[in-house]
Amino acid sequence: MHRVPVWVVLVLTILGMACSRTVEHPGPGSTVIEYRGGRWFDGTTFTPRAMWVVDRKLATSRPSRVDSVVELDGGFVVPPFAEGHNHWLEPALVDTYVNVHLRQGIFYVKDMSTPPVLHDAMRPKLNTPTSVDYVAAHQGFTGPGCHPIELLDQLIQFGVVPASWGPTHGEGDAVFAVTSERDVDRVWQRLIDGHPDFVKLFLSHSDDHAARRDDPERSPKECGMDPALVPGIVSRAHAAGLRVTAHIVTAHDFHVAVAAGVDDIAHLPFVATPDLEAYRIADGDVRAAGARKMSIATTVDNLYDARPDDPRLPVARDNIARLRAAGALVTIGTDSLRTTARTEADHIAALHLMTNLELLVAWTMTTPRAIFRDRDVGRLDDGAEASFLVLEGDPLGDFAQTHRIVRWVKQGLALSPPAVEMPPLQ
Repeated sequence: MHRVPVWVVLVLTILGMACSRTVEHPGPGSTVIEYRGGRWFDGTTFTPRAMWVVDRKLATSRPSRVDSVVELDGGFVVPPFAEGHNHWLEPALVDTYVNVHLRQGIFYVKDMSTPPVLHDAMRPKLNTPTSVDYVAAHQGFTGPGCHPIELLDQLIQFGVVPASWGPTHGEGDAVFAVTSERDVDRVWQRLIDGHPDFVKLFLSHSDDHAARRDDPERSPKECGMDPALVPGIVSRAHAAGLRVTAHIVTAHDFHVAVAAGVDDIAHLPFVATPDLEAYRIADGDVRAAGARKMSIATTVDNLYDARPDDPRLPVARDNIARLRAAGALVTIGTDSLRTTARTEADHIAALHLMTNLELLVAWTMTTPRAIFRDRDVGRLDDGAEASFLVLEGDPLGDFAQTHRIVRWVKQGLALSPPAVEMPPLQ
């Protein structure tokens, strides 16, 4: 056998490396765009490199054909932002909602409960390459006279939801107030017929449910559904192929949700004084949430007035840190009407509840993946959906750079969302 000369081996090796960096020929109907001169976020740092979009997917290797080149001029490229907890209740303003979110770089939205009639009115304007990708729960399960009935009453007064719901507080249209398995059975098919994307239920101070349920002096905000009904709802939802998200207030509510098999949590515990420990999630529940890759939306609105020495902040930081360390998916969500996840992210940064890196990962990677678990979103690598933002500066050094978006690309399409604002509530 003849020995192959070393130079031949080297040439073949170089040619092989070159071939490995070249994608197969794109199809005749595809458009190939090279994005040159960007710094691309990989979950840890920004790396200067070129990237290609082929058939609305990202490619890290140069295709055999390039149709056009876009210069990014050193911009910082991140996956799009996502909203892990909001409520879109206004079909008449859906175009404004979409444009505000796109302009802020928020391409993905999880609506934690909107009435099916409102969702149906918005569906034609959502989930397209040039719109926001959106999922919603419909009527949430709660107890009679309990949260969110007080909010529905306010929304009726504001004219946000139909005035005809006033006498019933939205029962059947926006919520299901249940006290027994028979109640759940009675309304279940109505829920399913509305085609929700997931199921929502409300827990609030569930360790004291019976006393709060029967106390007329309590605010509706201080009670939720009977915790004994949660496992049955979870079982029904899973049989229908639907995940379940639980509104919670305390660490005990978190425990009830985890023990019942709930898939996702709508809030971190709303840390309050004087009993701070009632809001510290138990280690066993943290481990269970991590093992099941549950998502937990932040919604830190109750801490917006916190000063640096506020005793609530260490508990909130501890909950977030232990959940993340256990592998749970801490997502960014604001839960405020006509407000976006940008406000939530800014508050988390200002309160130092997460580092800039942790927050950027949560907002651009964890949150979209938690919302759309069957899609390749929230990453900038081979085969992922070609959706990304280009920022003017480095958000790891200055998180405010997340406001300075200079380019929007969604599923391979360059967008130019208009600069619009939400109108104030009258």
